[in-house]
Amino acid sequence: MNFSKTSLAAMRAAMLGGAAVAAVFAPVSPVLAQDTTDDASCADGADSSACDSSEGVSEDAIVVSGTRIRTSEYDLANPVVAIDDEAIQNSGVTNLTDFLTEAPALAGSYNSNDGSGSNAGIGGVGLNLLDLRNLGTQRTLLLIDGRRHVAAVPGDSAVDVNSIPIDLIERVDIVTGGASAIYGADAVTGVVNFITKRDFEGYTLRAQNGISEQGDGNSRFVAVTVGTNFAGGRGNIAANFEYGHDDRLLLSQREEFGPRFRAFYDNQDDLNDDPNVPDRVLAADVNYLDSSPISAIDTDFDFLPDFLGDGSRYIPGTFLGSFFESGGSGTPVSTYGGEILPEIDRFIGNLLFSYDLTDDIRFFAEGKYARVDSASAGQPTFDFFIGVPTDNPFIPGNINDPAVNAFDPLGIVLVTGRDNLDLGRRGEDNRRETYRGVAGIEADITDTVAFEISYVYGQSDNTVRQTNTRYNDRFYAALDAVDEGEFLNGTPNGNLVCRSNLTGDATSSSQYVTGAFFFEDYPTLSFTPGANSGCVPFNLFSNQQNQAALDWINTTAVDTSTIKQQVVSAALSGDFGDGFSLWGGPIGFAVGGEYRKEESSSNPDPVNTTGLTFGNALFPETGSFDVFEGFAEMRIPIVQDQPFFYDLTANGAVRVSDYSTIGTTFTYQGGLVWAPVPDFRVRGTYAQAVRAPNIGELFAPSNQTFAFIDDPCAFDSRDNGSDTREANCIDLLQGLGLSDAEIATFTGDAGTSLPGLSTGNIDLGEETAKTLTFGAIFQPTFIPGLILSADYYDVKIEDAISTPSATTLLELCVDAVSLDNAFCDNIDRTPVGGGFDPADAGIVRGFTLQPQNVAAFSTKGIDFSARYRKQTDKLGTFNFSLVGNHLISLKTQGTPGAEIVENAGVRGDPEWQVNFDFNWTLDNINLNYGINFFDKTLRYSRATIEGDPDIVAPEYLKIDSKFVHDMQLRWTTDDNMSFYVGVNNIFDQEPDVGLTFYPVSAVGRFFYAGIRISGDQLGF
Repeated sequence: MNFSKTSLAAMRAAMLGGAAVAAVFAPVSPVLAQDTTDDASCADGADSSACDSSEGVSEDAIVVSGTRIRTSEYDLANPVVAIDDEAIQNSGVTNLTDFLTEAPALAGSYNSNDGSGSNAGIGGVGLNLLDLRNLGTQRTLLLIDGRRHVAAVPGDSAVDVNSIPIDLIERVDIVTGGASAIYGADAVTGVVNFITKRDFEGYTLRAQNGISEQGDGNSRFVAVTVGTNFAGGRGNIAANFEYGHDDRLLLSQREEFGPRFRAFYDNQDDLNDDPNVPDRVLAADVNYLDSSPISAIDTDFDFLPDFLGDGSRYIPGTFLGSFFESGGSGTPVSTYGGEILPEIDRFIGNLLFSYDLTDDIRFFAEGKYARVDSASAGQPTFDFFIGVPTDNPFIPGNINDPAVNAFDPLGIVLVTGRDNLDLGRRGEDNRRETYRGVAGIEADITDTVAFEISYVYGQSDNTVRQTNTRYNDRFYAALDAVDEGEFLNGTPNGNLVCRSNLTGDATSSSQYVTGAFFFEDYPTLSFTPGANSGCVPFNLFSNQQNQAALDWINTTAVDTSTIKQQVVSAALSGDFGDGFSLWGGPIGFAVGGEYRKEESSSNPDPVNTTGLTFGNALFPETGSFDVFEGFAEMRIPIVQDQPFFYDLTANGAVRVSDYSTIGTTFTYQGGLVWAPVPDFRVRGTYAQAVRAPNIGELFAPSNQTFAFIDDPCAFDSRDNGSDTREANCIDLLQGLGLSDAEIATFTGDAGTSLPGLSTGNIDLGEETAKTLTFGAIFQPTFIPGLILSADYYDVKIEDAISTPSATTLLELCVDAVSLDNAFCDNIDRTPVGGGFDPADAGIVRGFTLQPQNVAAFSTKGIDFSARYRKQTDKLGTFNFSLVGNHLISLKTQGTPGAEIVENAGVRGDPEWQVNFDFNWTLDNINLNYGINFFDKTLRYSRATIEGDPDIVAPEYLKIDSKFVHDMQLRWTTDDNMSFYVGVNNIFDQEPDVGLTFYPVSAVGRFFYAGIRISGDQLGF
């Protein structure tokens, strides 16, 4: 490959905050000037003094992410981790997020496991979103060449990593710590900057195919990149195309997730809560105790099933608490499992163009189109407590008998529960299309000062097809079947029809349907009752249905959304030369301004806005904001080459932003680098960063939502929270009119999924984060090739915007210092009296989920790394890399004054993470071996374990550590053709007991092979 470099290209990178730096041989490594062997500084035509062929040391100023000033990495005060393109290819991973999560700072990112089946929220199937420090995807800023990228999630700022081309990446920089002063809002926890190849000349072709050991989970990838110079080298044009496909992987494809799958359930031998007996035990063959795919039927009014829909007796299993039993006739819980991975197809095309208008002025432009198709299915629809009229011809005869069915005199047969697998699993078939264009001019003003102005336009068009969406009104009309002759004249004729077809209205069915749906609750229906309605009877007591009935009941709801982003940026950067310098050299600077506008609109399918479908009623969401910003940055080389002051450099940055939504914000950053000797450097930064509320947090309408809750005020949960929970719960329940005896036995069991609302909050303000980092780099000259580094970080976020789940909302209400808080105001409980069922007293009957500026987050830890590179004459080149993190604390506080929750060491937040890589190259052979590790984590929250230390047996309190080994072997021919094979998860580590993709994915051992062909010239 030839990558032509000019001074303008380097200056352009300086303006963007990222240019070509050294090739990084390990997957994750600190960025250091010592790694510049064979990099841009040593390219043809570069100053030979920039290269040290023995060790590849360059003292030339280059640019890394985290600054807009062209400088040496030695002067960079904040830690940056870099991942080069070779490391990505050595991993064999074709999903960038799966690879990047091996970096400790990104381990909590949202990957394909999170975006599959029942795990994904509405519109979330197939998404891959980065999350620095596990503090939220909305607090991680993703950049392409230092510029913003349009979001993929309506109302949010999160970018789908699937839209980024893998083979066009030259390097990925991970800047941890607040970077708002450099890059603007959303960089509260840091920046992930994807640096792409520039001035590409020649061609590369790569193809790869992989499959799991069990013959599933296939992954295919093809990429082509071509480029050429023209006009005597003044111009360059390059194009890139990539296609990637990941097969859908179902839980049902793995035997271990079938009926024998074990998970934790209530121990029925510990009802008196003996502290020496675990509260929860492992159980297999778990079923729901009150439902069946062919209906579970209650005939004696105890709300427990006695028969199945085929007329056979319902055989109860061993009760496991709540709605579960081991064995028995109910629906297996394993059938509800969704998918391990969604199906994903990625099509990405990029076109890059640049042209030197003069020796000092360059025009550049780039365009991208990305289409990501993803599909996954989750749970089916389900129903509880349906009263079916006794004249329904599908009811088994032995059940439709007053002597058997106590309900028969009421004219109904009671179905306690049905899991509608015959209606198909609800799923999503999504398409996300991304358009992005960049154009700009960069110019050398003097030998040391450059100017750039650029414009970025991005648009994301999303189509979410919700498959097997059930019309509730049609379902209930279809299950209310009658024999036409018997209904009209009392003489059966065998013609089974919907009752509403004969009566011409639907309200006649409401007296029979005692479940969650009543026709008269809705002003309109999705059909017109009568002979021409199209209604086809549905047999509630069988799983063999008339296809016409399924087609009439189900529909595909299509939600659409559009996100637009426009950014105009201009900056002047360089140094003041000898006219304004200190003992360490000229003072560097960058100053500029930026205008950004963000727009987001989502349009749910009309069937979803009516509330007639199974699920949440959604409403259109539209919002926008713009922001004007000014920024300045300085690098001050105070002194160099003095005793005990080999280098002392300070830097600082400020940014003022004026938002149309929240007004003016101010961010700043300051840092210092001190090297008493060449081998050892100390660095530190302090920054204030902000995050403005996104469009969804501000403008989201009141959308319907449903949730199953665990009430923290239940008698057996009041000791599992803060010190104030029990007293607050007693005060709350007493205020509703419950007696002391009722409070003592209060379970909070609503018995069903509860309706609620989710809405935005126009009164939100910005979040503010204070970030401190300090560390050291040791590179002994007496051990060439060795680099050691360690950095401590401390991040505190105040006035954090938090939207809790329904259960968390309840916990925040009673775990606060008092009941006088915003969370309690958003909960509706049933009072005693007032015409309500006395059995419902105190139970939650509604809630509103709304973001508030009330939370606080903080995290502390140490990032550390060790790298060693050794070149030998006969044995080749050896590279060792160890990158790790020690998480000291990760705390959340729901409201001011509430109890602080420590999450470090809890599932998803390991205290120790280490990524080790060994790479060996000898002639045309390259071997890469990697190990990814994190330690054991608690299965339950610390508060739960402290309040209930015997929740499980001691050996299950912690989830097994992650210890995954990967290997790749590559052979390259003399004409630049590479063949490689590899295996990931060599020792086939599996998810821990009771889990499906933690600490590792359930994919298991994975094999792949590929080929890469490259050339310096296109040949025409």
